[in-house]
Amino acid sequence: MRREDELVIRINSEGKIFVEDVEDGVKKFKTVEPDVFLKCVKDSIRTGLVTSGIMPEGSFFYGAGDGGTQKICIEFPKRRCDIVYEKTEYHDFPLPRLVFGFLISKGKITNVNLGVVDEGLLTPKSKMYIYPFSNVSGFRLCCGGNKLPEIKSLHQLTGVMHFIMSMPNNNDHYRNERTKFDVELRQLFETLKSKEPKDYYTDVLIASGKTLQDFVNS
Repeated sequence: MRREDELVIRINSEGKIFVEDVEDGVKKFKTVEPDVFLKCVKDSIRTGLVTSGIMPEGSFFYGAGDGGTQKICIEFPKRRCDIVYEKTEYHDFPLPRLVFGFLISKGKITNVNLGVVDEGLLTPKSKMYIYPFSNVSGFRLCCGGNKLPEIKSLHQLTGVMHFIMSMPNNNDHYRNERTKFDVELRQLFETLKSKEPKDYYTDVLIASGKTLQDFVNS
């Protein structure tokens, strides 16, 4: 295209689009339908590579939306950790296979989901179970008065998951019928402290009727 060549686009008050194309001193005029014009504009836009940064170990879903909002789902890497119920600490407490879902906006964690998934290869159809402990309603975690830290990089979510698991459990959102044992939460912790993680899937958990895809979509 030479320096004197140009392309002029005019839109009148009625929304009609007129294109004036000057090439080699020759002017050409044509009208363009709005949907065709919008497609041309969209097809001409080029964006650079969008990266997530270093992802936490166990990440199995990532999405980015408008305004820099990010969603990430991660498998918790431990099957044992220290658990607190009210003022009692249970060391090296066995856990089922836990998955976390984080919604993040400008470094702030705006929502946390927590669920129990089946053993084996993770697929969209992997079975989900009712979370057996407290502070979770459906998949949504209630942090109570605990303030979650701001993050600058997604890999920091590994530490956030451990922080969440260290928060004291109380009776919020707990019901006896969450597990096959059908007992109060104190008795549940006392019963499970001597179990193995695999025992959850034979003796404890109740299927929720949801899948891992439902967890991701929630």
